[in-house]
Amino acid sequence: MAHYFEDKQRDLALSKTSAGVRYRSPQAAFEGKWICDTPEGINGVVAGPNGDGDFHHDDDATQLCWWFWGDSCLSRESYHPNKTGTTADAQAFMTLGPAAIRQEDE
Repeated sequence: MAHYFEDKQRDLALSKTSAGVRYRSPQAAFEGKWICDTPEGINGVVAGPNGDGDFHHDDDATQLCWWFWGDSCLSRESYHPNKTGTTADAQAFMTLGPAAIRQEDE
């Protein structure tokens, strides 16, 4: 799944190169930090709700609240980077260097 999303992000970034968008794969920065690794950099399935942005039983998307979880619904934190993962993302972006930051006055 990670490779699918990476391919989609890369394709989008490549379509915007004339606007100065650059792409750097975070895959190398995530080595050893996948869902089953210790420490994991990506959350697995997270039960919610944990905040206003999560799904709730009275939402239109109640199919994301399963009977076997009781009062829990799927959290939007599922399959998203946690603190370790956002650090890995930042490392990938920082390797692009200062040239990756497009100044509006250029």
